[in-house]
Amino acid sequence: MMPMKLHLAAMATLAVAFAGMMSSGNANAGVTSPPGSVTRCEPFEVERYRIHQHCIVTMPDADGEIFLTEYWIDEYGNPYLM
Repeated sequence: MMPMKLHLAAMATLAVAFAGMMSSGNANAGVTSPPGSVTRCEPFEVERYRIHQHCIVTMPDADGEIFLTEYWIDEYGNPYLM
């Protein structure tokens, strides 16, 4: 009986450790980025247990100037502007 509990505890520990190594991903909520641009989204806490994402799109124009645009994504995947 004891080895079975130890086995289950070890498996649970491995699952938690593996989940901690996974990346959080990059949610763009169906927002398409222009070609040649880079989109970076970072999570931020709006309220307790409510996480939105703040996304910044960096895109160069034909002259080499860099433009930044930003938008936010709510917990349901809907993009919005502030």
